[in-house]
Parts: sequence; structure tokens; C-alpha cells
Amino acid sequence: MKKFILFLGLISVSANIVLAGNDNYPSGGAAAGMSNAAVTIQNLWSVSHNQAGLAGLDKIAAGVFYDRRFNLEETSVKSFAFAIPVKKLGVFGGHLNMFGFSLYNEKKAGISYARKFGEIVSVGVQLDYLSATIGEDYGSNNAIAVEGGLQVQLLEGLTAGAHIFNPTQARLAEYDDERIPTIMKFGLGYKFSSKFLASVESEKDIDNDAMFKAGLEYRPVEQIFIRGGISTNPVMNSFGAGFLIKNLQIDIAASMHQSLGWSPQMSLTYTFD
Repeated sequence: MKKFILFLGLISVSANIVLAGNDNYPSGGAAAGMSNAAVTIQNLWSVSHNQAGLAGLDKIAAGVFYDRRFNLEETSVKSFAFAIPVKKLGVFGGHLNMFGFSLYNEKKAGISYARKFGEIVSVGVQLDYLSATIGEDYGSNNAIAVEGGLQVQLLEGLTAGAHIFNPTQARLAEYDDERIPTIMKFGLGYKFSSKFLASVESEKDIDNDAMFKAGLEYRPVEQIFIRGGISTNPVMNSFGAGFLIKNLQIDIAASMHQSLGWSPQMSLTYTFD
């Protein structure tokens, strides 16, 4: 019970970061290093940020992610993702997210689909099963939600992205009409060259103030990535690095909250030939 009280204390201190009732927790070490300004990026972890980004994949990929939020196991996020491109049909994907510990935990399982329309527009959707469980026989609740987004190449190197999570405000519990939040994101990404990428993004939970995020990625050589980012509401700084070893990409990151401290993150992504 002490762990549960500690967990509730973290919620009250930082309601914008650790929300009970199935917040849409981001995944992926590369995005974490850029303060999750990833609505315009195309990689496996687009299953978490903007499913339209899956349309850019041309090989089967799978990965795992771990985020030890505020360096506490009780507030950690664990994720698994996969993507399967099918010629002429698009890209199918799956995502499993788990947050919390034995006395309180949330789960999100999603099946996604993305497709390109020409060379400019990509669209993606995902169907989610969400659940929240409180231990010591308090029970659990679950709900079905949808999310989706698009990416548009405005100019060479310049991409716009938009994403919405749970537009229908799915109900998690009848008591007090508890509903899962609706979250909207819009951003721009510019690839200056094969070595340098910049991304900015605004995220709005309809129940909270908007959050602004910005991230940079520098690729000095083919096998190494260096990243940094900042976000507001609350103010957090992030940095990270990535290493490409043949088909395996290792991404590590860390973010700093002024009151709650450090959050280390890591993901492993494998691309099949």
C-alpha cells in the first residue's frame, strides 16, 4: 500500500505527466530523445505517435521500449511494437503499452494500418483496447478507442503531420462519467540534409493546456544519431543517442523534470531483411 500511496502522490504533483485513466503514453527511444516531437517522423514507433508514419516502412520491423519514469519502477512504461508492409495494400502494425505496477496499471493494445496515397500523403488509423486496473480487489475497467493521423509532404524536406487520439472520448467508467482524454497533435518536420532533422509540435489534451515540443537529430555518420529536445507544460529537457548495428538500432535517451527528476528510456528496434 505504501507504493500505491507514493504513486498517487506522483499523480497529484504532476498531473500533466502521470494521468490516471489511460493517458496516451509515448514509446520509442529516438522520439524520447527529441522530447517526443515525432508526429512527422516515419519509423516503427509511429504506432505510438502518428500511425501515418508507418506508411514509410518497406521492411518488417519489431521493437521493445522501456521508460523508467522519474527513475521509479512503479511509474515505468513498457512497450512492444511490430510492423508488416504488404505490397500494394499498405503497412499493418501492432502496439502493446503497459504502465504502472501491481497496485495500479494501465494497458493499451492496438492494431494499426497505414497507407501512402501517391508520393505526398500518408494516412494511418489504429483501433485500441484500453484497460485500467487497481489492485487489492478494487477491480478494473476497459474501453475501446480509435486514433489516427496523416502526414503531408509540403515541400522537399518539409513535412506536416497531424494526429488525434480518442476523438469520441470513450468512457472508462460510469462513476462520475470518467472518460479517456482526447489528445490532438500537429507538427512540422524539416530535413535539412541526410544528417540533420528538426521537428516542432503542439499537443493539446482537451482537458489541459497545450504543450509545445521541439527536437533535433544529427547524424554525423551512418551508424550514429545524436538527439536533443525541449517541451513545455511542464518544462522538460531531453537528450539521447542512437546506434545502428546492421539490422539492429539501439536508441537511448533521458529527460529531466525540474521537480520529479530523471527519466531514462531505451528502445531496441530490429528490421528484417
